[in-house]
Amino acid sequence: MNPNSQNQTDHTANFFWLIVLIAIALVSIWYFIPKYIVTPVFLMRYFELDALIFLSNLWNSIAGYLHLPVAHVHQLIKLKQFILTAEPSKLHFTQFSAVNAVMGHWVRWPTLFILGVMGLIAYFRHSTVMFRETYNMDTLKDMESENWPQIQPVLSLNLVKEDIEKGPWAMAKTPLDYCRSNDIVSTELKSDGKTVWKVEKGPASRLFTMQLGPLWKDIFNLPIHIKALMVVFIARAERERDVAKHFLSQISASAASGKLDFTGVNEQLIKYQNSKLLQWLRPRHAYVRTMMATLLEMARADGVLATAEFLWLKPVDRKLWYTLNSVGRQTSVVEVSGIFSHWKAEKALGRAMTTPMVKEAVRALDICMQDILYVGAEERWHSRGA
Repeated sequence: MNPNSQNQTDHTANFFWLIVLIAIALVSIWYFIPKYIVTPVFLMRYFELDALIFLSNLWNSIAGYLHLPVAHVHQLIKLKQFILTAEPSKLHFTQFSAVNAVMGHWVRWPTLFILGVMGLIAYFRHSTVMFRETYNMDTLKDMESENWPQIQPVLSLNLVKEDIEKGPWAMAKTPLDYCRSNDIVSTELKSDGKTVWKVEKGPASRLFTMQLGPLWKDIFNLPIHIKALMVVFIARAERERDVAKHFLSQISASAASGKLDFTGVNEQLIKYQNSKLLQWLRPRHAYVRTMMATLLEMARADGVLATAEFLWLKPVDRKLWYTLNSVGRQTSVVEVSGIFSHWKAEKALGRAMTTPMVKEAVRALDICMQDILYVGAEERWHSRGA
């Protein structure tokens, strides 16, 4: 026999015998000392009668004006007098049950009303009632844009229908696409007869060097969008979350209008011009983009700060956005590999370097391209690649 079914049977039998014992106990108490049952029950009924008489009188005063049936409270008054004068130890069971039957007749209406009100409250305040409206992607994002202003830059766009390889919201290019679009890749025939991709190191090095962008000079000569991010990052690094949240929300919310609102950025940057963070960064980074990457790292010491929170940056400064998006990763996207390589070199040496350190980026790109299968024209009929 299954031991689990045996245990279930035992529990059922125990519960049954418990009910039997309670019934025997109640019958015994009623037979020998009925006052221990009558007294508490009559006490409860007494207060119920007071409430019923009050409610009945209140109803009668209203019903008189509306010409509605009135409640006859004389029966309740007599019942109350009986409860006050009855001797609990001498009360017959028929009298006791009659009192409860009459009370049940009167109490059922207020009870039904109270239960109805409670049912309505439970129905309309239940959590599932909040989720009865059906949303599509457009209505959902419109509603949630108030809670998440970060999505405002793409609120009016349908990125699903956009070409993922073109435009300001295009995804990061693959190494092969990047090399082809910039004409820094060729093919090479190996001794075994296989054709492989080969990166032209000279043009690739120049291309990665161009990614570095402007040198780091003075914070007040920076573009306004970089100033805004600098304010946000410094505020987070110095535990001023409210300041950072204010500017992130303000700029993101303004993206829906097509013109970013950088109000207050310059004034806040003046307050931070002597920040210890900037003094620490100046001798350690030569380029604006590498400096911003380290500043983002420092900002994240206060908690998560995802690049999605400043999504508006991507169409404004694609290289900077992907640079910041690569912070915290083991590798970067190829579009900012030169920046990433130089940033890693500056961090390793602990000082600013104006000489571009992109050799490792070129070498990594060459290794990556060699791992990509070359598909010749004669074989492209069954392949979408190459």
